Amino acid sequence: MSGACRSGGGVPISRIQLVALITLLTLLLALAGCGPEDPAWARVQETGVLRVGMDAAYPPFESLDENGQVVGFDVDMAREIGRRLGLEVQFVNIAYDGLYDALVTGQVDVLISALVPAYGTERARFSEPYFNAGDVLVVPPGSSIEEMRDLGGRTLAVEYGSGGDVEARKWERRVAALTVERYDTPASALDAVLAGEADAALVDGISARLAVGQHPDDLMLAEGVTETLFAIAVHEDSNILLREINTLVEEMSEDGTRDALTQKWFGAPY
Repeated sequence: MSGACRSGGGVPISRIQLVALITLLTLLLALAGCGPEDPAWARVQETGVLRVGMDAAYPPFESLDENGQVVGFDVDMAREIGRRLGLEVQFVNIAYDGLYDALVTGQVDVLISALVPAYGTERARFSEPYFNAGDVLVVPPGSSIEEMRDLGGRTLAVEYGSGGDVEARKWERRVAALTVERYDTPASALDAVLAGEADAALVDGISARLAVGQHPDDLMLAEGVTETLFAIAVHEDSNILLREINTLVEEMSEDGTRDALTQKWFGAPY
């Protein structure tokens, strides 16, 4: 009897080839069934601890209080993620330059530190964004200015050389008689609005929300003009952990948790 069998069209297949093919198909089915490994998720499930890396030098997102404890928006968000996952949260304070190395080498499970996904961080995967720190238009309460298109014939204050300055230069060509005044800092641009020297300011979302929180009767947020999105970083192999975090980020956005944290740490709405 021959050592080959025949397939429907009559093409001969050796027994060795047939066995190899069956073995390969079995292996592929097994891999598809078990899914990708996630060492970080396995570890947090075993220990009940989620290790969160952050550079505690960026208030109001993360900083050290008078007792040396980490506090801030990201800290509260991490604790809430841990609570919803049924995990204890352990914070690891790391200088910014060492954050991704700590993630890759397994010293921490996630990074929650006002991180902007960017080129050069291929060793990590990022969650859906949880905060937009992009440029925001700030105006006095009762102003008729709701968006950049309303700035015709008005004066706009920006920080010189900032993203808001770049955006303002575009709008100088789009709306008539827009005057752009440039200042050394976002705070100075916002002070110009408070002093009535400018009709609006275009500054980063962090400065904008802090200013509105400090001057709720004199300033308000108008249009969000650009995006600078903060996200949570996990190891490139952390497929399950990333999925769980994405679910929670969406939940906290929808159930008002993110808004409450923004109000707490900025004194202004998201």
